[in-house]
Amino acid sequence: MADEMNLEFEEVKFQDIGQDEFPVEEDDPLDALPPAKKSMVLFFVIDVSSSMKGEKIKTLNEAMRDVLPELIGVGGTETNIQVAVLAFSSGFEWITAEPMILEEYQNWRDLDADGVTDLGAALTELNSKMSRKSFLQSPSLSFAPVIFLMTDGCPTDNYKAGLELLRKNNWFKNGIKIALALGKSVDMEVLEEFTGDKECVLTANNVSQLRNLVRAISVTSSQIGSTSSPVSGGSSELTAEDVNGRKQDMMKDALLDIKQDIMLDDAAEGVDSYDAGW
Repeated sequence: MADEMNLEFEEVKFQDIGQDEFPVEEDDPLDALPPAKKSMVLFFVIDVSSSMKGEKIKTLNEAMRDVLPELIGVGGTETNIQVAVLAFSSGFEWITAEPMILEEYQNWRDLDADGVTDLGAALTELNSKMSRKSFLQSPSLSFAPVIFLMTDGCPTDNYKAGLELLRKNNWFKNGIKIALALGKSVDMEVLEEFTGDKECVLTANNVSQLRNLVRAISVTSSQIGSTSSPVSGGSSELTAEDVNGRKQDMMKDALLDIKQDIMLDDAAEGVDSYDAGW
């Protein structure tokens, strides 16, 4: 599974991917102090519209409550992983007023489901916070974020406008993007547009898959997102775009393994693989 992956990396400085320039000071007058930890924000963008009522929202709440402790320490000793949670239905709400360090965010507040699916408004809001002037104010040595979208339906507003804004945002362009469809009523083309790759879109067809996929995707994306990318061949260092493009490719490969493992587990347990338990 994802948490058993053996990832080996060489150190690569991550810089110049934000909307503002990242100043990197070569000669630190305070070099006697221990180096500051890098940071990485894991954004959860969660659909809480009325179609999520019942087993979906109940299971999602349980999955989020269970995965938060597992994420502690995933970034190792050199990286602080922070969590930011954006819920959307008729409008949006930040469940976290700012990105929270995992050790300080272990009491999950259950989400309630109601309203329509204003994905466009949520993406517009996400773009506004995905900035050095807002949620991404960490020191210069930072990793691009992970953005994990979960939904069970179709947008009820103009999602393309919000997505177009995000696509111009360098943090989003360089971030790891994953989408999880809950059930068969999801507009998969929307999720493929969001991730930029259909292989980065997975489907949870039953409550067991939802629990397992939330855990596997959250842990694996945090592992990949909070580490430096390998430099292969030649003497030149990879650009920031190369680094993060490779991370997205690594996530895509990991998702294939995750999907296969989930299907094998269901087959072994005799679980109906299509919308069972919703």
